[in-house]
Amino acid sequence: MIWKRQIPILIVAFIGALTLFGWFVEEPNIQAFVDDDATQWYDILASFAIILGAMNLMKMQIQKVARQKKGWPYSIVAIFGFLFAITAGFFIKGVDDSVAVWGAHVTTEGTLFKWIFDYMFTPLSATMFSLLAFFVASASYRAFRIRNFEATLLLISGIILMLGRVPVGELIPWWVVAAMIMFGVGAIAAPWIKDRKILFSLVSGGIVLFFIAGYSLGWNQSPPQVLLIPVIQDWIFDYPTTAGSRALMIGIALGIVATSFRIIVGIERSFLGE
Repeated sequence: MIWKRQIPILIVAFIGALTLFGWFVEEPNIQAFVDDDATQWYDILASFAIILGAMNLMKMQIQKVARQKKGWPYSIVAIFGFLFAITAGFFIKGVDDSVAVWGAHVTTEGTLFKWIFDYMFTPLSATMFSLLAFFVASASYRAFRIRNFEATLLLISGIILMLGRVPVGELIPWWVVAAMIMFGVGAIAAPWIKDRKILFSLVSGGIVLFFIAGYSLGWNQSPPQVLLIPVIQDWIFDYPTTAGSRALMIGIALGIVATSFRIIVGIERSFLGE
Protein backbone atom coordinates (compact mmCIF):
# COMPACT_ATOMS: atom_id res chain seq x y z
CA MET A 1 0.00 0.00 0.00
CA ILE A 2 2.86 2.37 0.76
CA TRP A 3 4.16 2.07 -2.82
CA LYS A 4 0.73 2.85 -4.25
CA ARG A 5 -0.24 5.76 -2.01
CA GLN A 6 2.36 7.25 0.31
CA ILE A 7 5.36 7.16 -2.03
CA PRO A 8 3.54 8.74 -5.05
CA ILE A 9 2.08 11.42 -2.77
CA LEU A 10 5.54 12.22 -1.34
CA ILE A 11 7.05 12.43 -4.84
CA VAL A 12 4.30 14.72 -6.09
CA ALA A 13 4.45 16.91 -2.97
CA PHE A 14 8.26 17.23 -3.14
CA ILE A 15 8.43 18.01 -6.87
CA GLY A 16 5.46 20.38 -6.66
CA ALA A 17 6.89 22.30 -3.72
CA LEU A 18 10.35 22.42 -5.32
CA THR A 19 8.94 23.77 -8.57
CA LEU A 20 6.80 26.31 -6.71
CA PHE A 21 9.56 27.62 -4.47
CA GLY A 22 11.94 27.72 -7.43
CA TRP A 23 10.19 30.89 -8.58
CA PHE A 24 10.92 32.60 -5.26
CA VAL A 25 14.40 31.29 -4.43
CA GLU A 26 17.48 32.69 -6.21
CA GLU A 27 19.45 29.45 -6.28
CA PRO A 28 20.99 28.50 -9.68
CA ASN A 29 20.44 24.74 -9.37
CA ILE A 30 16.81 25.10 -8.33
CA GLN A 31 16.11 27.65 -11.06
CA ALA A 32 17.79 25.39 -13.63
CA PHE A 33 15.54 22.56 -12.53
CA VAL A 34 12.43 24.72 -12.82
CA ASP A 35 13.40 26.20 -16.20
CA ASP A 36 14.85 23.10 -17.89
CA ASP A 37 14.49 19.76 -16.09
CA ALA A 38 10.88 20.16 -14.97
CA THR A 39 9.85 21.20 -18.49
CA GLN A 40 11.62 18.20 -20.02
CA TRP A 41 9.97 15.87 -17.50
CA TYR A 42 6.62 17.33 -18.46
CA ASP A 43 7.31 16.72 -22.16
CA ILE A 44 8.32 13.12 -21.47
CA LEU A 45 5.24 12.41 -19.35
CA ALA A 46 3.01 14.13 -21.91
CA SER A 47 4.48 11.93 -24.65
CA PHE A 48 3.65 8.79 -22.68
CA ALA A 49 0.18 10.17 -22.00
CA ILE A 50 -0.34 10.71 -25.75
CA ILE A 51 0.73 7.12 -26.43
CA LEU A 52 -1.65 5.78 -23.80
CA GLY A 53 -4.45 7.96 -25.16
CA ALA A 54 -3.83 6.70 -28.71
CA MET A 55 -3.79 3.09 -27.55
CA ASN A 56 -7.00 3.61 -25.60
CA LEU A 57 -8.62 5.20 -28.65
CA MET A 58 -7.66 2.24 -30.84
CA LYS A 59 -8.89 -0.21 -28.20
CA MET A 60 -12.30 1.49 -28.00
CA GLN A 61 -12.68 1.67 -31.79
CA ILE A 62 -11.66 -1.96 -32.30
CA GLN A 63 -14.11 -3.10 -29.62
CA LYS A 64 -16.83 -1.05 -31.27
CA VAL A 65 -16.16 -2.72 -34.63
CA ALA A 66 -15.91 -6.20 -33.11
CA ARG A 67 -19.25 -5.84 -31.31
CA GLN A 68 -20.79 -3.90 -34.23
CA LYS A 69 -22.17 -1.18 -32.05
CA LYS A 70 -24.04 1.80 -33.46
CA GLY A 71 -21.81 3.76 -35.84
CA TRP A 72 -19.17 1.03 -36.14
CA PRO A 73 -18.42 1.82 -39.84
CA TYR A 74 -17.11 5.20 -38.69
CA SER A 75 -14.80 3.36 -36.30
CA ILE A 76 -13.31 1.52 -39.28
CA VAL A 77 -12.54 4.89 -40.89
CA ALA A 78 -10.98 6.09 -37.63
CA ILE A 79 -8.77 2.99 -37.36
CA PHE A 80 -7.68 3.24 -40.99
CA GLY A 81 -6.92 6.96 -40.64
CA PHE A 82 -4.91 6.36 -37.46
CA LEU A 83 -2.79 3.62 -39.05
CA PHE A 84 -2.36 5.68 -42.23
CA ALA A 85 -1.12 8.72 -40.26
CA ILE A 86 1.21 6.58 -38.13
CA THR A 87 2.70 4.99 -41.25
CA ALA A 88 3.19 8.35 -42.96
CA GLY A 89 4.70 9.93 -39.84
CA PHE A 90 7.08 7.19 -38.71
CA PHE A 91 7.95 5.02 -41.69
CA ILE A 92 7.73 7.19 -44.83
CA LYS A 93 10.13 10.13 -44.66
CA GLY A 94 9.44 11.47 -48.15
CA VAL A 95 8.23 10.55 -51.58
CA ASP A 96 11.77 10.62 -52.92
CA ASP A 97 13.64 10.07 -49.62
CA SER A 98 15.22 13.50 -50.07
CA VAL A 99 14.42 14.55 -46.51
CA ALA A 100 17.62 13.77 -44.64
CA VAL A 101 16.75 15.07 -41.17
CA TRP A 102 14.35 12.88 -39.25
CA GLY A 103 11.21 14.82 -38.40
CA ALA A 104 11.60 17.38 -41.18
CA HIS A 105 9.20 15.38 -43.37
CA VAL A 106 6.34 16.53 -41.12
CA THR A 107 6.48 20.05 -42.58
CA THR A 108 8.36 19.55 -45.86
CA GLU A 109 6.38 20.02 -49.06
CA GLY A 110 5.97 16.90 -51.20
CA THR A 111 6.03 14.40 -48.34
CA LEU A 112 3.12 12.09 -47.59
CA PHE A 113 2.56 13.42 -44.08
CA LYS A 114 2.44 17.04 -45.32
CA TRP A 115 0.00 15.94 -48.02
CA ILE A 116 -2.24 14.39 -45.36
CA PHE A 117 -2.14 17.59 -43.34
CA ASP A 118 -2.82 19.92 -46.27
CA TYR A 119 -5.41 17.91 -48.20
CA MET A 120 -7.14 15.81 -45.54
CA PHE A 121 -6.74 17.27 -42.05
CA THR A 122 -7.08 20.96 -43.00
CA PRO A 123 -10.28 20.52 -45.09
CA LEU A 124 -11.83 18.35 -42.38
CA SER A 125 -10.97 20.96 -39.73
CA ALA A 126 -12.50 23.71 -41.86
CA THR A 127 -15.63 21.57 -42.26
CA MET A 128 -15.92 21.05 -38.51
CA PHE A 129 -15.54 24.77 -37.81
CA SER A 130 -18.11 25.62 -40.49
CA LEU A 131 -20.57 23.23 -38.85
CA LEU A 132 -19.86 24.83 -35.48
CA ALA A 133 -21.10 28.13 -36.91
CA PHE A 134 -24.63 26.73 -37.02
CA PHE A 135 -24.42 25.56 -33.40
CA VAL A 136 -23.10 28.99 -32.39
CA ALA A 137 -25.98 30.66 -34.22
CA SER A 138 -28.49 28.41 -32.44
CA ALA A 139 -26.90 29.03 -29.04
CA SER A 140 -26.79 32.78 -29.73
CA TYR A 141 -30.48 32.81 -30.56
CA ARG A 142 -31.29 31.17 -27.22
CA ALA A 143 -28.88 33.37 -25.25
CA PHE A 144 -29.74 36.67 -26.92
CA ARG A 145 -33.46 36.51 -26.19
CA ILE A 146 -34.26 39.47 -23.98
CA ARG A 147 -35.22 38.12 -20.57
CA ASN A 148 -33.38 40.38 -18.15
CA PHE A 149 -30.83 43.19 -17.98
CA GLU A 150 -27.84 40.90 -18.56
CA ALA A 151 -29.42 39.27 -21.61
CA THR A 152 -30.16 42.73 -23.01
CA LEU A 153 -26.53 43.80 -22.64
CA LEU A 154 -25.45 40.57 -24.31
CA LEU A 155 -27.84 41.15 -27.20
CA ILE A 156 -26.76 44.75 -27.79
CA SER A 157 -23.05 43.96 -27.46
CA GLY A 158 -23.35 40.98 -29.79
CA ILE A 159 -25.06 43.04 -32.49
CA ILE A 160 -22.50 45.84 -32.24
CA LEU A 161 -19.55 43.45 -32.34
CA MET A 162 -20.92 41.54 -35.33
CA LEU A 163 -21.59 44.74 -37.24
CA GLY A 164 -18.28 46.34 -36.27
CA ARG A 165 -16.27 43.37 -37.55
CA VAL A 166 -17.61 43.56 -41.11
CA PRO A 167 -17.19 46.36 -43.71
CA VAL A 168 -20.90 47.14 -43.67
CA GLY A 169 -20.51 48.42 -40.11
CA GLU A 170 -18.63 51.48 -41.38
CA LEU A 171 -21.53 52.33 -43.71
CA ILE A 172 -24.21 52.38 -41.01
CA PRO A 173 -25.31 56.02 -40.48
CA TRP A 174 -25.42 57.68 -37.10
CA TRP A 175 -29.23 57.78 -36.92
CA VAL A 176 -29.42 53.96 -37.10
CA VAL A 177 -27.03 53.74 -34.14
CA ALA A 178 -29.10 56.34 -32.30
CA ALA A 179 -32.24 54.29 -32.88
CA MET A 180 -30.43 51.15 -31.64
CA ILE A 181 -29.39 53.01 -28.49
CA MET A 182 -32.97 54.06 -27.80
CA PHE A 183 -34.23 50.53 -28.43
CA GLY A 184 -31.66 49.30 -25.96
CA VAL A 185 -32.77 51.87 -23.41
CA GLY A 186 -36.36 50.75 -23.94
CA ALA A 187 -35.40 47.09 -23.50
CA ILE A 188 -33.60 47.89 -20.25
CA ALA A 189 -36.48 50.01 -18.95
CA ALA A 190 -39.17 47.50 -20.02
CA PRO A 191 -39.17 45.48 -16.74
CA TRP A 192 -39.89 48.64 -14.73
CA ILE A 193 -42.34 50.37 -17.09
CA LYS A 194 -45.42 48.19 -17.25
CA ASP A 195 -47.48 50.53 -19.41
CA ARG A 196 -46.49 49.77 -23.01
CA LYS A 197 -47.84 53.08 -24.27
CA ILE A 198 -45.52 55.01 -21.97
CA LEU A 199 -42.59 52.78 -23.00
CA PHE A 200 -43.38 53.28 -26.70
CA SER A 201 -43.66 57.03 -26.19
CA LEU A 202 -40.34 57.10 -24.35
CA VAL A 203 -38.49 55.23 -27.10
CA SER A 204 -40.17 57.13 -29.93
CA GLY A 205 -39.58 60.50 -28.27
CA GLY A 206 -35.92 59.68 -27.72
CA ILE A 207 -35.45 58.72 -31.37
CA VAL A 208 -37.16 61.93 -32.53
CA LEU A 209 -34.99 64.04 -30.21
CA PHE A 210 -31.88 62.29 -31.55
CA PHE A 211 -32.91 63.04 -35.13
CA ILE A 212 -33.68 66.70 -34.39
CA ALA A 213 -30.40 67.18 -32.52
CA GLY A 214 -28.41 65.38 -35.24
CA TYR A 215 -29.78 67.40 -38.13
CA SER A 216 -29.45 70.63 -36.15
CA LEU A 217 -25.81 69.99 -35.25
CA GLY A 218 -24.80 68.69 -38.67
CA TRP A 219 -24.10 65.09 -37.69
CA ASN A 220 -24.63 63.95 -41.30
CA GLN A 221 -21.23 65.43 -42.18
CA SER A 222 -19.34 64.80 -38.92
CA PRO A 223 -21.19 62.47 -36.54
CA PRO A 224 -19.92 62.10 -32.96
CA GLN A 225 -17.62 59.18 -32.29
CA VAL A 226 -20.05 57.63 -29.84
CA LEU A 227 -22.51 57.01 -32.69
CA LEU A 228 -20.07 55.12 -34.95
CA ILE A 229 -20.26 51.32 -34.90
CA PRO A 230 -16.48 50.68 -35.36
CA VAL A 231 -15.63 53.08 -32.52
CA ILE A 232 -18.17 51.46 -30.17
CA GLN A 233 -16.90 48.03 -31.14
CA ASP A 234 -13.30 49.02 -30.37
CA TRP A 235 -14.36 50.43 -27.00
CA ILE A 236 -16.14 47.19 -26.10
CA PHE A 237 -13.02 45.20 -26.99
CA ASP A 238 -10.64 47.55 -25.15
CA TYR A 239 -12.51 47.90 -21.86
CA PRO A 240 -15.42 45.54 -21.01
CA THR A 241 -13.95 42.57 -22.90
CA THR A 242 -10.47 43.11 -21.47
CA ALA A 243 -11.86 43.47 -17.95
CA GLY A 244 -13.91 40.30 -18.30
CA SER A 245 -10.97 38.37 -19.74
CA ARG A 246 -8.71 39.45 -16.89
CA ALA A 247 -11.35 38.48 -14.35
CA LEU A 248 -11.58 35.03 -15.93
CA MET A 249 -7.79 34.66 -15.94
CA ILE A 250 -7.61 35.68 -12.27
CA GLY A 251 -10.30 33.11 -11.44
CA ILE A 252 -8.48 30.41 -13.38
CA ALA A 253 -5.20 31.30 -11.64
CA LEU A 254 -6.83 31.08 -8.22
CA GLY A 255 -8.30 27.72 -9.15
CA ILE A 256 -4.88 26.46 -10.25
CA VAL A 257 -3.33 27.67 -6.99
CA ALA A 258 -6.03 25.97 -4.91
CA THR A 259 -5.76 22.70 -6.84
CA SER A 260 -1.96 22.73 -6.71
CA PHE A 261 -2.03 23.32 -2.95
CA ARG A 262 -4.47 20.42 -2.47
CA ILE A 263 -2.19 18.14 -4.50
CA ILE A 264 0.99 19.21 -2.70
CA VAL A 265 -0.45 18.67 0.79
CA GLY A 266 -2.02 15.34 -0.25
CA ILE A 267 -5.69 16.32 -0.03
CA GLU A 268 -6.35 15.85 -3.76
CA ARG A 269 -5.56 12.24 -4.76
CA SER A 270 -7.33 11.93 -8.09
CA PHE A 271 -3.97 11.30 -9.81
CA LEU A 272 -3.81 8.04 -7.84
CA GLY A 273 -7.10 6.89 -9.32
CA GLU A 274 -9.02 7.52 -6.09
